[in-house]
Amino acid sequence: MKKRIIGLAIALCFSFAVTAQTNEKAEKTVVESVYILPKKGMADEFEKAIKAHNEKFHPKGDYVAGLRKVEYGDKAGWYVWIMGPTTYAALDTRPTKENGHEDDWDKTIEPLIQKYGPINLWNYNPKLSFGKEILMNARYYEAWAIDLKKGQYYRFEAIAEKLMKTSEKLGFAFLIFNNPLHTSESADVGMIWDFKSYADWSSDSGFKKEFEKLYGEGSWQNMFNEWMDITNDYNAELRTIIR
Repeated sequence: MKKRIIGLAIALCFSFAVTAQTNEKAEKTVVESVYILPKKGMADEFEKAIKAHNEKFHPKGDYVAGLRKVEYGDKAGWYVWIMGPTTYAALDTRPTKENGHEDDWDKTIEPLIQKYGPINLWNYNPKLSFGKEILMNARYYEAWAIDLKKGQYYRFEAIAEKLMKTSEKLGFAFLIFNNPLHTSESADVGMIWDFKSYADWSSDSGFKKEFEKLYGEGSWQNMFNEWMDITNDYNAELRTIIR
């Protein structure tokens, strides 16, 4: 009997390991983000140069790229260059020197840059996200980089699912990205939602009311209490999508 129990435990461990590997391999959608600060007085030229570079080398497909401007937050005045959504396989074959890619960046963009900031990878979480197309067509969005307490991701998932379903009812985009590359300074999760104007952003969207319609009276405060219990902190930014 003891041998059977040990054998069953080993089999279960192996099964969990295979499942984890399978799930890991299935998670293919990723974005790469790079913070860039242009030289003083060169923001307009920088935007034009990035736009021309993206149209030439990153117009669509696996290497599609876009530009976001941080309007408010710790890095206000910085830009975020984003490649994706794409796959990890595409990162292996991304354009470098081919067809003058690096030469174009070095000659047309590099002279306009004061410095680079953090470079990150973010795994898109489709199970906890709604309205990716809404976000792609939006003008503004708010981005949170969230630092979770150790071992609390499962509780965060439950909260995020409720926030996603509430957002869906109201027609807001709500996207979750997981950070696959931990560092002592990095956030664990990224959370994004769109807004149409700063007037809308500053007003009551009815989110709390809709949340309690779905999950009952007092559920918003319960969610907030749990949020405070599982997070260390978060960093928020308001961004403009540069067209």
